[in-house]
Amino acid sequence: MKKHVPLSPREMSILLRWRSERQNWSDEKRVLDTITEAHANNKDLYLTPFQIGIVREWCEQELGNHYGGGMVINMEEHSIFNKILLVNKKMK
Repeated sequence: MKKHVPLSPREMSILLRWRSERQNWSDEKRVLDTITEAHANNKDLYLTPFQIGIVREWCEQELGNHYGGGMVINMEEHSIFNKILLVNKKMK
């Protein structure tokens, strides 16, 4: 069952930018396709719990590497991470 992930178009574009220069596995490509489609059509984003876990991992990789595991200062990236964590928490 898919869950609504309340990301803005700007936040979706940030996720797409994070993954644009990386080699992605087939599951990740499906997530990217779903995000790309929602972003291009200005629609709400819906992901399965498994896909939400993939996006959470992306956030952890990006924010951990970019900020050295320190405090997140970029508010947009902080917002993405918090929204993913909130949706993930509601699934449990």
